[in-house]
Amino acid sequence: MTEENIQDEDFSLYSSLQALDSDALYELIQHLLRKKPELYQLALEWFKERLESEPETLTEGELISLNDDLLFEYWEDARVIISEFNELGGGPEEDEDEAYESMNKILELAKKIKFSTDAIIEFLDEVFEEYNLKNSGFEDLMMEVSFAVCRTEEEWKYLIKKLEEHPSDWRINLIMRINKNHLRNDSAYLEERLKDLEYGMDYWDLVKFYIDRDDMEKALETAEEGLKAKGRIEELLVYLAEHYAEKRDTSNLERIVNTALAHHEGEKKLLDRLSEYYKSEGDFEKAKNTLFKAFEFTSPDNYYAEYRRMEAFLSETDWKALEPEIFNRVRIKNFNDYLRICLDKGMKETVIEAILNYKVFSRESENSNEYNLDKFAEELLQDYPEKVLEYYWQKARKGIPCGNRSAYSFAARYLQKAKEVYINNLEDEAGWTKRFSDLKAEFKNRRAFIDEVKML
Repeated sequence: MTEENIQDEDFSLYSSLQALDSDALYELIQHLLRKKPELYQLALEWFKERLESEPETLTEGELISLNDDLLFEYWEDARVIISEFNELGGGPEEDEDEAYESMNKILELAKKIKFSTDAIIEFLDEVFEEYNLKNSGFEDLMMEVSFAVCRTEEEWKYLIKKLEEHPSDWRINLIMRINKNHLRNDSAYLEERLKDLEYGMDYWDLVKFYIDRDDMEKALETAEEGLKAKGRIEELLVYLAEHYAEKRDTSNLERIVNTALAHHEGEKKLLDRLSEYYKSEGDFEKAKNTLFKAFEFTSPDNYYAEYRRMEAFLSETDWKALEPEIFNRVRIKNFNDYLRICLDKGMKETVIEAILNYKVFSRESENSNEYNLDKFAEELLQDYPEKVLEYYWQKARKGIPCGNRSAYSFAARYLQKAKEVYINNLEDEAGWTKRFSDLKAEFKNRRAFIDEVKML
């Protein structure tokens, strides 16, 4: 028998599968599913993908049944882990990731398709068996999934029933959310909400309800009442400020801004709004003074933008008078933004001296937005190559005494930058060679450092 004939007689799985009739193919699939139950989920997903490309292949009833099966397949994968976590109070990170993946599959499924109400009710029963134990760490995700799968009035009411089985403030808030947003049961929502108005966010929830129902008078009245509540009231203040600004009610707008200042909430946002209001009213003096006051509350990473905004807003005379104080405040509050402004003003010498003499050269500051000075060094390289070289050298040396691989790697990065300046900008390869050799000699006993810089 020739080699060619032997190859012709080799068994081919794919050819054999193609040769099977429908009964034999079904028998094979049944065998595989018995041996590998996890294939059941893969088969369901295959049918789901096929349906998406050929929606006419299944009836609506078959589609819902397929969705129900997938829902419980994903849930069972997650539940095994969640149940173990409930028993132990936690578990391995890889198991946690697997459970999250399965639950996220349910969330993705719920975005696109619907399930039968019977399946949802059974699903909620099983979810709350785990949720009520409150020891797995998956409680927020289980509640998110419970909300995601509900669509019909019957399903939402059943979710309320499950929440009412173990009453708590948190569950009452969830029930109120369902009644307000999903069932539109205003009386049920108001009955609970009006019994629980202690914090500013409670009042804000009620204000949003009245806004949604287009009852602006009650929304305004509730927002004003909420200013006396405990806790955060910023949302109420912003809402009221917008309302009074639109009504051109100067005295009430000023009152709301003063309330914000007294409560230390939303000061920047509300002072900015008041400044815009004064400007629209043609009162540029008050607009200027209010904007200047708002500058005091600038967030740490936004001083440059605020500096430019004030420059654009103020007249040339006012800017000339106020700019030195504003500039000094930026210098104190955000060194990085101060240097950006210096560059804009053409103060290159100030910037290069500032970064060269700055004392915080550490791996921590390297990752800080406030003190990341490398970009200024790069911008000034062509004008001050020798000083930028010294900046890189200082940062490299600062890392070496720390005595670990991370520190040596940090030092090597800046030595590479220094080398590039020596060779590309100063055209002094000999200078680099000597200085680098001296450095290695100084730290010759630090073998890990020598190994880290061996490619330089």
